[in-house]
Amino acid sequence: SDVEWFRDVYGDVVQTVRVVATEETRKRRNWVFVVGVDDAESECGLDQGVAFDWVITNDGDELSLDSQLETLLQSVRSRL
Repeated sequence: SDVEWFRDVYGDVVQTVRVVATEETRKRRNWVFVVGVDDAESECGLDQGVAFDWVITNDGDELSLDSQLETLLQSVRSRL
């Protein structure tokens, strides 16, 4: 995968971030599944087999999202 290539080339400086939301949350945001788009390799290729360094949950809880993002930013800043 592309992630493997970046990790092979750049090593530990690569940090992968996955943002997730439940299907219910996405529907509340007017998302509608489109066959041929939402099930395409470009959309689903990283759904399995990738160990993400960070998983951010974005289900509408702003305090939780802010906390997760602040933790991520602190980690990134500490690596600069």
